[in-house]
Amino acid sequence: MGKLLLAAAVLLLSTNAVVLSGVAYNRAGEPFVSIDLTERELTITQSYRRTDENSGTAVSLQWQAPGADDGPPARRIARHGSPAWLDEAKLSGLGFDLTALKNDKEHYRRKGRLLTREVVLVLEYNGDAYRQALSSAQDKVSQFREKLAKSPDDEDRAKKLEHYEKWLTRLKVSQTRLYVVDAGFDKQALAEKYADGNKYLFMRGDIGLRWNDGAVTGQIRRVHVRQVHVPLPYSKQLAELAQGRRFNAHNKDPIPPRYRVRINIGKRLEPWIAAVVPIAGGNQGE
Repeated sequence: MGKLLLAAAVLLLSTNAVVLSGVAYNRAGEPFVSIDLTERELTITQSYRRTDENSGTAVSLQWQAPGADDGPPARRIARHGSPAWLDEAKLSGLGFDLTALKNDKEHYRRKGRLLTREVVLVLEYNGDAYRQALSSAQDKVSQFREKLAKSPDDEDRAKKLEHYEKWLTRLKVSQTRLYVVDAGFDKQALAEKYADGNKYLFMRGDIGLRWNDGAVTGQIRRVHVRQVHVPLPYSKQLAELAQGRRFNAHNKDPIPPRYRVRINIGKRLEPWIAAVVPIAGGNQGE
């Protein structure tokens, strides 16, 4: 038993040493990129308690995939979507043999969940993708208002108008403005292509395939980092700013963001918290 416990202790220490050395390497030198995000993009999922010796606080990364402009909001802009930029040319460039897939659909359809590639994802913050989503939602609201004005007793149009008005409000106030806009294998090349300061985030993630009406389409499966640990004293700051009221982008009366977080991305594309700053009055424009 003593030897078993000793072996377990050695294994634990060795594992911790590997983890810590990886963290040190990731944070060595200047960050690969630094970006300021708000509560809309980094929501608290585990909260600090005063009785804890450890903060136990984490924030969850919220992101979207831009899609087609003509569907309902839940499908037009959704996580795990098939954005227009993820076309056949892009999928081929990411190493997917689309010719083989099309020639043997039945075989590959059964293995669809296994057809993935680990890539570097480019996430754009508060940029063109977000503005396009906002413009599309505004256009839908205007269209349904005009239609309802001509047919004020049309209950279906009234419900759709209400649906889009709520979506537009959430887009303006509480929905994430972080959109996946590109993917590749060379992080340095992507960083040079998207070098516009405090606007782009680079994370490792998975691109996969799915069959949609018989066609092979690309799909953003996941971003590898789902949560970011918040150490003291930042965890205490977040708890004080949140005041026990949980942020939810889908609330009937959405809460404007209450804080901004500086995220550093290191050599291994792993994030850490560098600063927390309150947003005065929960400014909707932040």
